[in-house]
Amino acid sequence: MIFVTVGAAEEGMEFERLINMIDEIAVDIDEEIIAQIGSIKKPPKNIEWFRYKNFQEILDYFRDASFVIGHCGTGTVLNALKFSRPIIVVPRKMEFGEHDMDDHQLELADRLRGMKGIFVVDDIEDLKGTILKVKELLKKGELEPSFSEERDKLIRFLKDYVRDYRLQLEK
Repeated sequence: MIFVTVGAAEEGMEFERLINMIDEIAVDIDEEIIAQIGSIKKPPKNIEWFRYKNFQEILDYFRDASFVIGHCGTGTVLNALKFSRPIIVVPRKMEFGEHDMDDHQLELADRLRGMKGIFVVDDIEDLKGTILKVKELLKKGELEPSFSEERDKLIRFLKDYVRDYRLQLEK
């Protein structure tokens, strides 16, 4: 099962671009896809979906997934790595109305690029090819199940990022 998550963004910041593309390509993916879609107005037709669940239920989806596809939120990435699941991240972008403050998910995506088990999709049109690539790597056993080193790198980056941000605020 592939688990897709858009996180807990508030209404008005939906990630329709990701869910619409997943729904479109699902017919070509030979694996069950379950998506957490948030407050999207028009639900998908080709995949199983739900809007929100409690945190423990969400963690169960991470644990049970062969891999995860999601927005480039820190919680989403950390949870995938916690359960040693490869993750495809599609950063939310201000230009599409998916964020109202800044493009911090693009900054995080740049930092994640090249880390083992993490695949960054900049152009939504590349999502299907990336899904097929991850499925093939898993089938061949070329994605090792432990990403704890990558998780530790990400946690160090986030701590440094928050520290630097606080220092900027104090100026």
